[in-house]
Amino acid sequence: MLNKARELGTVVAVISGNFVQRGDIAVAEKRVRAAAALRCGADAVLELPVSYSLSTAQNFALGGISALYAAGCDTVMFGSECGDINELLTAADALSTDEYRTRLSEYLATGMTFAAARERAAGLENGILSGPNNNLAVEYILAARSIGADFKFVTVKRVGQAHDSMETGEFVSASLLRQKLLCGDYDFCKKYIPKEAESLFVGENFADMRRIETAVLSVLRLKTENELKNLPDISEGIENKLFSAIKLATSLDELYNTVKVKRYTHARIRRLALSAFIGLDNALFMKIPPYIRVLGFNKRGEEHLKKQLNSSFIPLVMRVSDIKNLSDAANLMFAAECRAADLYSLALPKALPCGSEYTAKIIKTE
Repeated sequence: MLNKARELGTVVAVISGNFVQRGDIAVAEKRVRAAAALRCGADAVLELPVSYSLSTAQNFALGGISALYAAGCDTVMFGSECGDINELLTAADALSTDEYRTRLSEYLATGMTFAAARERAAGLENGILSGPNNNLAVEYILAARSIGADFKFVTVKRVGQAHDSMETGEFVSASLLRQKLLCGDYDFCKKYIPKEAESLFVGENFADMRRIETAVLSVLRLKTENELKNLPDISEGIENKLFSAIKLATSLDELYNTVKVKRYTHARIRRLALSAFIGLDNALFMKIPPYIRVLGFNKRGEEHLKKQLNSSFIPLVMRVSDIKNLSDAANLMFAAECRAADLYSLALPKALPCGSEYTAKIIKTE
């Protein structure tokens, strides 16, 4: 995708922070991944704040699209299983009608998962919304429309193994690579990691959820029902089921399986648990981020971003000291980002002291 993007001009990438949309921690710290993106073709890398990276597809897309709009981009590129932008635009149109919204409410009322109800309510016969990358692609289009961003959309067809597949082949899934990295099978991973970034993913400095499992459970046991009720993406009384499960569970898998019913996906339950662990609430849910932080750039990217620093949309932040002069919402979001970084570091082989969000430098390359 980076190679395709380079054909169009300056490349601005948006990456998740240390907690991610699948309801997990990132296997590699965000600045390691930012450095990899810069080595492999990105000119600038922006961070998707944790309030958006650890969230629903809709909120995830809103955060990412807002970041690109703030950075002055004119084109949005994403992967998809279908590889056909017209199909994705048609699907986005179908999800924008009043008829769709009415049917969606009806299907949700029957106990369907959101994903299943959404696909059925859209009435699309090609099953396009069943592909996770297609699904996110449609959300990017809808998010752009919601903020009035007139982007050109380009999609790159996903090839190789499917999302979450454990099968091998010419291209493998990120899930399999994460598993292999955590097992220390670097020889396997080298076959699939670009040479430019290979040195960043050799060694043992990877984050493992198992290292903080007890910490997560201990924080969750201190939460009140009311605190759980204020988590992002809470609905249908799921906080009651979550509260009861927390009191019984002695492992995270047990917690997830206790809460799991047909209409709640495992990913949603994991996101709720980690949101509670970090201390996120619904204050920013489905709202435009109050700022976007720059993680790194090369000279080309720096020149591009300099032109956007006075963006009238939302601020791009280069220095932490600039955040204190922003809105209350911005300072609350940064406080959550600091908590996320400090807690994430406990999942590394060697825990780090608190405060990395204040001391980490912007990555600069040639």
